[in-house]
Amino acid sequence: MTILPSANERFDLRWFALFIGFQLLAVVAAIWLPHKLLLAAGIVMLGGVYLVAVLLWPWIIVPAIVATTALDITGQLIKETGLGIPVTGFHLAFGLMMVGLLTNTFLRRREIFPTFELKGPLFALWGIMLLSLTYTPEAAFVDGTIGVFRTLFLIAFLYGTQMMIDSRRAMNLVVISMSAALIGGALLAVVQILTERFYLPASFVIAVGANAPRATGTFHNPNTFGTFLMAGSIFLLGIALFGGLSRTLRGWLLLATAAGFGGLVVTFSRANWVAAAVGIGVVLFLAKKLRYAIYAAVIGLLAVMAVKEFVPFAEHIYQRLMSIFTLFEQFGQTGRASSSARIYFALAGMEMWLDSPLFGTGWRSFPVLFDLYKSPEFPHWVPTKESHTLFANILAELGLVGLTAATWLVARTLRRGWTSMNSTDDPYLRGVMCGLLSLFIAFQVSLSFTADFSNNFLWFFTGMIFAVAQLIDRSTT
Repeated sequence: MTILPSANERFDLRWFALFIGFQLLAVVAAIWLPHKLLLAAGIVMLGGVYLVAVLLWPWIIVPAIVATTALDITGQLIKETGLGIPVTGFHLAFGLMMVGLLTNTFLRRREIFPTFELKGPLFALWGIMLLSLTYTPEAAFVDGTIGVFRTLFLIAFLYGTQMMIDSRRAMNLVVISMSAALIGGALLAVVQILTERFYLPASFVIAVGANAPRATGTFHNPNTFGTFLMAGSIFLLGIALFGGLSRTLRGWLLLATAAGFGGLVVTFSRANWVAAAVGIGVVLFLAKKLRYAIYAAVIGLLAVMAVKEFVPFAEHIYQRLMSIFTLFEQFGQTGRASSSARIYFALAGMEMWLDSPLFGTGWRSFPVLFDLYKSPEFPHWVPTKESHTLFANILAELGLVGLTAATWLVARTLRRGWTSMNSTDDPYLRGVMCGLLSLFIAFQVSLSFTADFSNNFLWFFTGMIFAVAQLIDRSTT
């Protein structure tokens, strides 16, 4: 029963006067203050409100996390530091995320925290990385130390994500932010390829053996840009193919997914083309819609043919696509330097592992030792010495101990996601977990050709698997 205030009950005139005063102040400011100063004041005020909101609801930082990761090279605030690591918008977003989580913990006097289910494999992997600094070559020590502590911060980022995504609202914000960033990135990629204006310098084009520039969006590397587009597309596709969505939301997710795949095509990233194909297959399997695989293949073929006819450099795109199926047939040929080099890198990694089978040669030692192990047939005009296959890299630098920890990490993540997805009847939660699981598997394919171990989205979405699993656990108890 609603109780209405008495007619004789007095209003608090102090609050009413404050309300009127604020309006008068806004009017005076709009009339007398310069527009730039007024704009700056408004930005400061909104920023203050946002900071307070982050302390109360840390998951509000999600759009900033997604946006600053998507900005990559264009989000650099300080390009050069004493450590050789640029300060980016992501670093600020990550710092704000951690401050928000810690402050919120104290404000709410939180005593119960989510179980850190990956602490065993993660700290086993990090422990062998730390130990390897005692025997890694001197030339690799500084780079290895930076890599070890970067990994520690990424572990904190993963667990922070698990803490932060603690409600459906937080999960929905990830979906909205990722779809918006995906559409924006894909549009930029298409504009770059149509206008032939690229962020990618010619020196990098020559280094990777390409005979045409490649769209990179706001990223420093077309493969990293391709990873971003692949990740967003697979994640959203998994959600869109499950029930429980309105037509408007499903249409928006499919639009974002289609845009993401379109942008992925013009990155020329074969590693992520293959990863996306595997991810689509896993999504269709988990969603029990394998009958649509033939439709997906036909649509993909039509898209490739359309690109070949209407897009500049399309012939190069088509050739790169076909080169996936002729990798071993054309191995070692001059025009296949990029893909041949990946195989040579993996073979060199195996040779390193045979010399140090248990603990490896030390974290970040691969580029230092590569010249001692490279094949005489290695294309000498390829300047990079970085392994492009993560698992061969781990085997070479961390040995069987490191590979065991990495395998444990992958197996634990897949098992948790699979059991959680099959324990709920909620179609939306199943869809989100389907997208996350499919993406995690697609990431393993991508890492086999890019070795992008410190990719922010890899760690963010892995943390989300355990966050969504806990939401499922709560919904079923």
